[in-house]
Amino acid sequence: MNPPRVPTWARPWLRLPADPTTRPLPAVTVETGPTLPGWALRAALLVLVPALLVTAAGRAPGLLPTTVAIAVVGCTALLVLRPTPTAAGVTVVVAGVLLLTLGEPGPLGLAVALLAYLVARCTWWAAHVPPRGRTEVAALLTGRRRDVVVLGATALLGALALLASGTTLPGVVLLAALAVAGTAFAALATRR
Repeated sequence: MNPPRVPTWARPWLRLPADPTTRPLPAVTVETGPTLPGWALRAALLVLVPALLVTAAGRAPGLLPTTVAIAVVGCTALLVLRPTPTAAGVTVVVAGVLLLTLGEPGPLGLAVALLAYLVARCTWWAAHVPPRGRTEVAALLTGRRRDVVVLGATALLGALALLASGTTLPGVVLLAALAVAGTAFAALATRR
């Protein structure tokens, strides 16, 4: 005759580990700060890329307006539809070629360098955030010290080069002073 069957709960030595799906999970809270939609990054490229290329073209006597328009439309479409580092590099090279048609760029070269950096950074973020996605503004600002140092150092070197070449524009002196102040602020700021 068979012994009576004892239920599993009555035999503590035979208990199996608790099923992770049945035990209560710890409470997790997630807080996000202000966010920016991914399409806004591409919209920023719609403004930055034409600004870069039109600034690079400047008032070049040998350039036809249609040539500049084709470069602006092509590069803007390329970066908005397919933001990749390669596309950003192509755009910066096109801006450099347009800048070289001026002969001696002067202050425009400084503006092109600053805009090219902004286009490259914005393209990097647009490549990593889908158009329907969102990113925190705090994430966008993680490299702000590095950006300020790069932009400030570029503006400082460009302004000093313009001053050394004999170009005396009041804006160049102001730009150099702002670049020095921004670089000092970024270097001395404590991390939050």
